Amino acid sequence: MSAPVFMSAEHIAVMGRRLDASVSVALACRDLDRAYSLSFVLSDGPDDGAVRWQLIFDPHRGVRVDVGDPPHPDVTFVGEWPEVLDALHARHRGEDVTIPLRPRGDLEVLARIAPTYATAHRIGSVETTLPAPRPTRIKDNR
Repeated sequence: MSAPVFMSAEHIAVMGRRLDASVSVALACRDLDRAYSLSFVLSDGPDDGAVRWQLIFDPHRGVRVDVGDPPHPDVTFVGEWPEVLDALHARHRGEDVTIPLRPRGDLEVLARIAPTYATAHRIGSVETTLPAPRPTRIKDNR
């Protein structure tokens, strides 16, 4: 079986099943005082659209991953699809790179959910196939 394509419906479904089945994730969420949500928005994605997904950390339902935006995200990470994809390709080659995402919102939330996020990341991570990077667009400066 081949690895799912990064942020495809299959990728999200596999992560969701892993997160749902994990007792460790449920226990990590249980200590949260409320539900927290993170949104990821990458512009200039495939077909020139935005790529959007969300993570919701809920003390009663566990961690959910889905496409789209939560109604009121605590933190939104914003970036450009080509730049993020280039960084992910570099990471897959073994390079030590920072994924170019800019957080917006209540950044204190990140500290509150850090242990839960770390557990969810460890359990829900899925090896993926990355789409080929798009060729760099050359601007016509005439």
